[in-house]
Amino acid sequence: MTVALAVRKGMRAHGVTSKILGVSPAIAHLRDEILAIGRAGFRSLLIQGESGVGKELVAEALRLASGRAGAASEVFDCPAVPEDHLESELFGTARGAFPGAVDKAGVLERADGGTVFFDEIGAMRRDHQAKVLRAIEGKAFRRVGGSAPITVDVVVIAAAHQDLAALAARDGFRHDLFYRLTHDGLLVIPPLRERPEDVAVLVRHFATRAGTRVDPAAHDALTNCAWPGNVRQLLSVLRIAQRLGSGVLTNDAVEMALRRFGSTPPTPAPSCSPPLAPLPHVGDFQAVTIRAQRRALVHAFETSGGNKTAAGILLGFHRSPNDVADGAPTTEARRNLALRKFRYWTARLGLSAALTRASHVSHGPVTEGPAER
Repeated sequence: MTVALAVRKGMRAHGVTSKILGVSPAIAHLRDEILAIGRAGFRSLLIQGESGVGKELVAEALRLASGRAGAASEVFDCPAVPEDHLESELFGTARGAFPGAVDKAGVLERADGGTVFFDEIGAMRRDHQAKVLRAIEGKAFRRVGGSAPITVDVVVIAAAHQDLAALAARDGFRHDLFYRLTHDGLLVIPPLRERPEDVAVLVRHFATRAGTRVDPAAHDALTNCAWPGNVRQLLSVLRIAQRLGSGVLTNDAVEMALRRFGSTPPTPAPSCSPPLAPLPHVGDFQAVTIRAQRRALVHAFETSGGNKTAAGILLGFHRSPNDVADGAPTTEARRNLALRKFRYWTARLGLSAALTRASHVSHGPVTEGPAER
């Protein structure tokens, strides 16, 4: 590779993720994942994260990284489309399909050769999910009222604020569609409260863009908030505070803006306990939590002799949120639930390949357990 080509590729990579702001390890990892997925290529992918974390921004970065940046792009806002119009909006209509119907291309047809972004796909009705699955897998569909199949080549990116694996375990989402959407990856965007170091970066970015000065006290109040509405709420508070502070982000203006959202700036709680000594060399809280989760999964996997279902039961994955005691019988449905959750968490924490290698070394082939019969 020539120096000039390397420079151009580096500039393109930076441009793809340049709008995803943050210095936390989680956001740095997310940017790396987007670029790696783009290099490898993908056909379908799922983004999960709370409302306001920036799923649309990540979807756009993935579209740019996919190599289809100059191709057609369509957004299908699942909650915004009336249920009785979903098929016609997605697949299009043929003349005469119903009174007043004309030949009209739907979202999938208009996006041929490009990308479709299904926003909040968890809100889609199950019977509609089945039709979307068939269209994605078969790469073909018929317009409403039409007879000729239409073949398309589209990359599908979906987003949801719910945990779709858990929703599927409760029969609130189709398992087959979940596995199709995650065929090439599952990106989870952590909420802002789990990466407080990114708040300062976002405040500085938005303030610089607006030409606003931020008082130190206001900066502290902003960085100490939990932000249940994530980046979207932060931006709204900054805009309101800017108006209230006559162009300057003062502490009083920030407090008034937060109260409009039913929030108040955090105040230190009195404590009679001595401060905890810092843990040496463990990194940030999220990294510590992830390491603990990975250790728990690996330990359960090894203890169960490489049986994923048994490992899931050891971790309590077979219990539903309605279980009030641990003594419930382990039925076939519960074993299925344990296996599905174990698969989900190993994939989410990047352990699937590592567990397979470890199993061949110490246990022999990986087994799924009785849930796979």
